[in-house]
Amino acid sequence: MTKHEPLKTPVPPVARTIGDAHIIQTDAEAIAVAHKLAADFAKGASDRDRNRIWPQEQLDAFSQSGLWSINVPKEYGGPGLSYLTLNRVIAIISEADPSLGQVPQNHLGVVAAINTVSDPAQKALLFGEVLKGTRFGNAFSEFGSKRAVDFETKFTDEGDHVRVTGRKFYSSGALLAHLVPIVALDDKGRAWYAIADRGAEGLSVIDDWSSFGQRTTLSGTVILDNVKVPKTHLVPGYKGYEAPSADGAIFQVIQVAVDLGIARAAIADTKDFVLHRSRA
Repeated sequence: MTKHEPLKTPVPPVARTIGDAHIIQTDAEAIAVAHKLAADFAKGASDRDRNRIWPQEQLDAFSQSGLWSINVPKEYGGPGLSYLTLNRVIAIISEADPSLGQVPQNHLGVVAAINTVSDPAQKALLFGEVLKGTRFGNAFSEFGSKRAVDFETKFTDEGDHVRVTGRKFYSSGALLAHLVPIVALDDKGRAWYAIADRGAEGLSVIDDWSSFGQRTTLSGTVILDNVKVPKTHLVPGYKGYEAPSADGAIFQVIQVAVDLGIARAAIADTKDFVLHRSRA
């Protein structure tokens, strides 16, 4: 494991894991896999956070375990498990290592959005990627806006693809992602997910994230300089907000699960300290 100090230079893309990911079959299996991974992730979690050691080995095990595809619908080859189970999984992982619990939040949220707004062909294509173990990062948030839903990043239509230009920050998971969903506006001001390859020309992820706690969420600044994205990977995210849907709530409830895992760990650590190390 390597200690990573924040840098201002772009981080090269990560190679994809060899071999398809496991596909979870049941809710019970998902919980069992989460507990098994959590036992491993807890080892060295404090050192990784303190010294900012990227959890690349742990992240590969996590995304290959099948837990990153548990909300892919059954009709597309996924488990189609409940969001109750998904959030139990995230809480279990977050109790062991809150950074690792945080990293898949946007991935799972984008999977849900694809299910809401994409046509069957796009679902088959993108869900097929997820089932192989492909990790989505994110490039959503922007500096300087009053609201989280205010975006300046735009794309231009060039036939079978679009070109995206902009700048993002707070991009959890983007450093070690395989694909990076970018929130960008069309010429009508509608927000889409333009899902770019992490190694696409013009896409740079800067390792400049600095925080107190959760220091290995693999976040940073994403710079988009005329990045080419095929229209097969252009998801009409705005459709999920034209009528009532769970799309926004799914992102938020996953965050609650992360917080729940952190709280459980804090209570357990406090109890251990009082019972075994504090002085009466």
